[in-house]
Amino acid sequence: MYDASGAGRRGRCRCEELSVLLSVRLPACPAAVEVARHQVRGVLELYEADAVATDDAELLTSELVTNAVVHVGRERPGAELGLSLIRDGGSLLVEVHDPSRELPYVRDEVGELQESGRGLLMVATVAHDHGVHLTEGAGKVVWFELIAWPVLQPT
Repeated sequence: MYDASGAGRRGRCRCEELSVLLSVRLPACPAAVEVARHQVRGVLELYEADAVATDDAELLTSELVTNAVVHVGRERPGAELGLSLIRDGGSLLVEVHDPSRELPYVRDEVGELQESGRGLLMVATVAHDHGVHLTEGAGKVVWFELIAWPVLQPT
């Protein structure tokens, strides 16, 4: 699922250090959100990622998968999503692939009582970096990056 090109990641890819920790397909249905959250938490705990980064990754993954389910699942019954977790040195890259070419955007205003519309704002606020790019053929990848394995400096 991941082509190691680093497309959309500010042109910085240390491809020799990349490790694909998870690459799964999920149905574009509401149950996929909980499955994705559990997959992310389980993998990051297995690889001893920072606890705060693990919580953040679980939350932000939930937001991106929810967006994909809402916007793709309704329009394309039977569609699948892809979820990838890639380690690049101390960074975690989380990608959510979907078959739609409609680009997501951060809403300008979200009312206090609205139940949705804050997901991408949350990603933009919490993630070290984030973005979206169209894939060859069809679809897109929405991604975020977190520092999940901080490098300890010698004292």
